[in-house]
Amino acid sequence: MIKAFVQAARLRTLPLAIASISTGSVLASFFYEHDWRITTLALTTAILLQVLSNFANDYGDFKKGTDDQTRTDRALASGALSEIQMCNALVITSILTLVCGIMLLWLALDSIEIQFLIFFIIGLVSIGAAIKYTAGKNPYGYSTLGDLAVFVFFGLVAVLGTYYLHVLKFDHGFYQSIWPASGVGLLATGVLNINNIRDIEGDRKNGKITLAAKLGKKRAEGYQLILNITAVGLIVYFVRVSTAHDGLLIALVGLLFLGHWIGLRGLDNTTKNRSKYNALLKFHVLLTLVMVVTVAFILL
Repeated sequence: MIKAFVQAARLRTLPLAIASISTGSVLASFFYEHDWRITTLALTTAILLQVLSNFANDYGDFKKGTDDQTRTDRALASGALSEIQMCNALVITSILTLVCGIMLLWLALDSIEIQFLIFFIIGLVSIGAAIKYTAGKNPYGYSTLGDLAVFVFFGLVAVLGTYYLHVLKFDHGFYQSIWPASGVGLLATGVLNINNIRDIEGDRKNGKITLAAKLGKKRAEGYQLILNITAVGLIVYFVRVSTAHDGLLIALVGLLFLGHWIGLRGLDNTTKNRSKYNALLKFHVLLTLVMVVTVAFILL
């Protein structure tokens, strides 16, 4: 059973949460300073949110019939877990996420005032968004809104929220951080898009209209290239205007994303290529981490 929950948690996606929080902490350290306790709690909260989203995705797609018994990589569809076990996991993970988030806010803000309440509401919205992606009635992941949600929560909310909890200021550093925050959000969106390109045919059959399903394979691949180029461009721009570096190192990392995209274009989204798409997913996540580490190397 533990193995099934680990499978449902989809550990290969967790580095995206790490990348977002790490970026916010690196930016805080670059402009001011950062507190390792805040970073640790923010990382824990973000990882729990990601696991919650993955559990909810497993549950929601199973309930709607999008994942059937052929999806041996899904805990419910494969029969490795029962519905009640997954529901219990959703409740427990939601509670743990909420508790960890409250601890983070108390440490960073030190009192229950308007800032605390605003971030608390953002936290509740984040938990709701993690669950409602594919679970419940009218899940937004079934109506092309998943990409926007990933960009907002993995980019703007995670990066800028982490930055603010470190420095407690809306100033030039916060506003300049919008560029790398958007870049990280776009790279995270690219992970979802690869996942959705892989599943286009199955999603269409089951009424799951992702942006990739709506665009079609070729245009979704073009969209992937736009995501990558824009993300790298935003991060290069930030490095050039905020440091003495010319952004060449970031651009070189960007070439790796181009090579990855060429590999993506070479696949057709048939069942026999599922493992290859999964490998490309992992590689894109790894490249996103490499990008974040490169930014940290330049800034620190």
